[in-house]
Amino acid sequence: GIPEDLYKGNLVFDPEIKLGSLMTNSMDKGQAKIWFGATPPDLTLISRARQPEWLYTYLRAFYRDDQRPYGVNNRVYPNVGMPHVLMELQGLPACFDESGEAAIKAADCKDVSVAAAGAMSPGQFDSAMYDLVNFLAYTAEPYKADRLRIGTYVLLFLVVFFIFAWLLNREYWKDVH
Repeated sequence: GIPEDLYKGNLVFDPEIKLGSLMTNSMDKGQAKIWFGATPPDLTLISRARQPEWLYTYLRAFYRDDQRPYGVNNRVYPNVGMPHVLMELQGLPACFDESGEAAIKAADCKDVSVAAAGAMSPGQFDSAMYDLVNFLAYTAEPYKADRLRIGTYVLLFLVVFFIFAWLLNREYWKDVH
């Protein structure tokens, strides 16, 4: 996990907030429903439900689509109702089919090139998305490492218990046969 002093020094700016407190969203759900047509998803829960790899690919898969309300679409989740909020960093990728023409459908998208450059290079953007998705996955389940460590000890205990139970069973039944 993240060391407590690093967490408090860089991520928490209110001394009243404790380690493990829930994060609050500053966007009103009612206004978000008016603006986007639905309440925005909690990406920390998406990272748990669909795996961080899916979220990483999703955040990198937006492309220009003039037929969509926000002018973008997504190759991983076609016709998504979410704007490309990271467009200033990534730029605006355009999707092309095999002949080099602009693709009409996400299924025809074979090649992606940047139509408008962003503040980051493609490598920097990929690295930033990697860090962001890992942070979201950690935020979704901060005690995952502890859970996995304890699970290993539980399985080792069960193996040792099974060996003793088998030996005891063999001792009880040796006179019966």
